[in-house]
Amino acid sequence: MARGSVGKTLACVALAGLLFIPSILLGVRWLFAVGAFFDWLPVFTGWMMFGGSRALARLHAGVTLVAYLFGGVWLFTRWVGHGLAFLELWFVAVILGVVAALRG
Repeated sequence: MARGSVGKTLACVALAGLLFIPSILLGVRWLFAVGAFFDWLPVFTGWMMFGGSRALARLHAGVTLVAYLFGGVWLFTRWVGHGLAFLELWFVAVILGVVAALRG
């Protein structure tokens, strides 16, 4: 990640996580949408840049997309199992993103 944008990226991802958890547990769909906005904001603003390990960056992207697949299904079914699968995969994607950024 670019040096000046690490703090912005971490703040956005932390805020997204704080919104995702009550969204899933309480069944509040609009919180999920707001959390997704903050989660994807670093991508669209260019704050999230990976330097070295492209394989880890691709793995991070793939796990993130699969997580959002479960999140999208949860939005329509509201079955908490889909929401919890989203949270679990999303946390794994966050960890992979941090590892990919640190190895770069």
